Amino acid sequence: MALQIIIVKAKGKNDFKGIIKCYEKKKNKWKDTVSCECVIGKKGIIPFKDKVEGDMATPSGVYTLGFVFGYDNKPNTKMEYIRLTDKDIWIDDACHPLYNQFVRGPVNAKSYEIMRRTDNLYKLGIVINYNREPVIKNKGSAIFIHIWEDKKTPTKGCIATDEHHIKSIIEWLNPDKSPLIIIKQP
Repeated sequence: MALQIIIVKAKGKNDFKGIIKCYEKKKNKWKDTVSCECVIGKKGIIPFKDKVEGDMATPSGVYTLGFVFGYDNKPNTKMEYIRLTDKDIWIDDACHPLYNQFVRGPVNAKSYEIMRRTDNLYKLGIVINYNREPVIKNKGSAIFIHIWEDKKTPTKGCIATDEHHIKSIIEWLNPDKSPLIIIKQP
């Protein structure tokens, strides 16, 4: 049973601006812990059934969280942490056998996301286990919570917020509390 929940909701239909609210269950009551503005995919939040690779939308649903990633030494987190290198990629080639997987080292994929970016958007991030088990080809890949460019710039499907708040969320998360993320349509 989840004792930590992150709820993400767009401010309006097809809106790329949204809100993140984090809750933790203590003594049978849900307590609000972190709340902040966020941006989501340019096309807003769409149902899983409609999601396809490259559609610029954030998938609705309930998902577990994977590892935390970043450029520096492990931050203050209880989550598994991977320090990114220049060799790290996330496969978004729907025809590749490692589609929607983190890979360290060269592969023959036709397309992939470089994880150690020059714009620092992935300086800190959290993997959302969207389309991970099982992986369905062409249903979307590389869905993360990461640092935003700014609050006026949408993502390609991820959820992004300012560095201060992503640090707060990463420090708050505890795998022993089975954290979930709920991405809701307005």
